[in-house]
Parts: sequence; C-alpha cells; structure tokens
Amino acid sequence: MTEKHLTLIGIGVGNEILLTEKAKSALLKVQIVFGAKRLLCSVQKILSSKNGSESVHTEELYRAVDIASFLSENPDFTNVAVVFSGDTGFFSGASGFFKETSVFFDGWILEIINGISSAVYFASKLQKSWQGWKFLSLHGAKCNFIEEIRKNPACFFILSGVEDVKSLGEKLERAEKNKILSEIKCYLGSNLSYPDEKILQLTPSKLKNFEEVKKSTLYVLLVEHEGAKKQSVLPILHDEDFIRLEKIPMTKQEIRQISICALGLSEHSVFYDIGSGTGSVTVEAARIATEGQVYAIDCSEEALLLTQRNVEKFCLENVSCILSEAVKAFENENLPPPSHAFIGGSKGNLVGICQILLQKNPSVKIVANFVSIEGICEMQAFLKSAEASGIIENVEIRQIAVSRALKAGEFNLMKAQNPVWVVSFSGKE
Repeated sequence: MTEKHLTLIGIGVGNEILLTEKAKSALLKVQIVFGAKRLLCSVQKILSSKNGSESVHTEELYRAVDIASFLSENPDFTNVAVVFSGDTGFFSGASGFFKETSVFFDGWILEIINGISSAVYFASKLQKSWQGWKFLSLHGAKCNFIEEIRKNPACFFILSGVEDVKSLGEKLERAEKNKILSEIKCYLGSNLSYPDEKILQLTPSKLKNFEEVKKSTLYVLLVEHEGAKKQSVLPILHDEDFIRLEKIPMTKQEIRQISICALGLSEHSVFYDIGSGTGSVTVEAARIATEGQVYAIDCSEEALLLTQRNVEKFCLENVSCILSEAVKAFENENLPPPSHAFIGGSKGNLVGICQILLQKNPSVKIVANFVSIEGICEMQAFLKSAEASGIIENVEIRQIAVSRALKAGEFNLMKAQNPVWVVSFSGKE
C-alpha cells in the first residue's frame, strides 16, 4: 500500500527569502501544494528558482474540508503540502487543520514544519525582546483588547485590516481620555518582509485617523503600556468612576468588592449580571473575565442605557446588554450557560431566577444582594428548600454595614449606609 504524506508548512512572514531551508526542501519533494493565493505566489518563486515549478502542482485552496474533498476526487496525490502564513503554532490555521479532517487523513504520515512568525520578525525590527509580550489576534476574532493592554506591559496584535487599526486607535484614545490607560506607545507594522514594508510609531489619534495606502495590506501592532506595572489585579474602581443617574441604583464600592470576591471569577468566566442598574458590577466583572463573556440584563431601558454608557466608558468588548426580564432572557437559546451570576434585582421573581440559573448550569456560582427584610426572607426560604433537595452547597450569608466619614468643619462624622445582605452559594451537580 502506498504511503501518504501530509506536510503542514509555516511559510514565515511572507517574503520567500525568510522561508527555512527545511521548508524549501519539503516543497520540492511534494506533488501538490495547497494554500491562499498570496502564499502560493511565494511558493511559485521558490519552485521556479529551484527548477521545481513544473513537477509540483499548486492549488488555491486553504480550508481543510475543501482540500480533503479535492484529494478524494484526485487520489493520485499522495504527497501533499499545505502552506500557512507565519509560524504553524502562532494563530495559524494549522492548529485546527488536522483536527477538522482527522477522519480523512487517518493513516497519513503527518509532518509539521514551523516558520518565522510576524511577532518574532517585528521584535527584531524594533530591536526589542518579545518574551514578555501578550499575543492577541483580531483576525476573524473578538478580543477585549483595552483590558489586555491595561494589565500587560506589552501587547502584540495581529490585525485583519485598516479598520482594526482605526478601531484600536479610537479605543486607545478614549481609554487615555478616561484615564484607563497611561504612558502608552504604539508601533504599527505593515507588509512585513516585503519591499513596501513600513514600521511606524504612532499616537492613538494617528492610528484612529490612519489611511490605508494600498488595499489588502497586512498589519501588526505592538502597544507598550508602562502604566500596566502600576495596575492592581483586584477590583479597584471607586463609585465616582462611574457615570451615575440619581434614580438608578448602584451596588456601592464596599459591597461590590465583597460580592465580586465572593463570586470568584476567572479570566474565562461566563457571567450574568441580573438587574445591572448602573452597570458597576458588570464593569468590574468584565475587567476580570477578560477572555470570557459578561451579560448585563435589566428590564429598565433607562438602566440598561446607563450600563451601556459605563461599558463604553471603560472600552469593554466582552459585554452584551440585554433589555428583558431575567427569566425571558434565559430562554434565549444563544445565551450560553453561566459559570457565575450576580442578582442585584429580581423584580419579585427571585426563586424563579435561581431555579433557572441552576437548570442552565447545575454548578453555577450565585451571589445576591438584599437591602430589604422581605428580600432576604425570600432568599432564606429558597436556600432551605434547595439545601434539603441537595441541589446547592457552600451557602454563606453576610450582613455588611458600612459607614463613611464626612467632613463637618474640623471634624469627621461617620454616616451610615444601608446595611446589605450578601448571600452566596454554589449549585451542586
């Protein structure tokens, strides 16, 4: 039986002179090379220079299913290469290629040849070390990029095009204005390794107004944030940091921090803020769950608009605002099961909300705040029933009484805030 070989090749930054000798040698030995048009142009130059262009066929296909379909119809091709931009292990299509077609390529001998990534090349051109960079991609993906920049001294972005450049510039400018970021430097690279390569240091304003010289230009961006070294990893926002409206409630700073700590959010959490109000808990959660998703749910249009204003102020990309009663919002099939939920307001439907949250994820972590005796009594009744049924565990009930000092002439007088019950528990599968 004839052996079948599949070689996945990282072609590097783009210019064929940066392709490794191992990759060049592999390209000359295969029968056919698949890839995007731009990459095949580089392959053709290599094959021509080595007198191999006639013996090696090229086909402009890069989706795994399309390549598998082509090979099914052309079984004589048993030594195949697929080329990918950059390095095969750095935001590359190679990572999912073999998984997508594992059944078709079962029995094939697989080899992966790495290339020079855009990040490594860009670092060398800037004469900087890349080992401490945070690597992110906006190429066909969403990213909570302002929060990543806030927390990391250097973030490297792969961009889809000039619209990403402008969007990043606009958000960076707003983040500076709102004092979310400070001391940042931006380096934009385009068409790396090609004759028309450009590397520019630009301000956020110039990025926002950047004009593309030529269509289909490829961009990368490095953002250095010196201020990241001074950032706290815990929620540190003050009540004064938020846009406020007098008649819309807000979870105050001390209660907010205790509630957030009780939730135990991670970077990947899926979080529901039920009764988002001003949006203070939504914002704090989104700044922690930077690689997760936050859903702010409120049945008041005015409250939800205020939440959106605060989300926009902090340049958060991982928040979805939903105008709905909580139970109706949960019926949305596109809403993923929550890993964590905060109940700031229930509109008299506390038990129904808790039951559906536990149905959507039996191990969900829930934290709820109450200022009224009626509210905590309703919760206590639910907790007794749920514990007896064995569907929840780790119940904790705290009452927090906060007083703040106010100046009265030469004296500081303590002004008491409303005491708040903070209830937390976990679902038990």
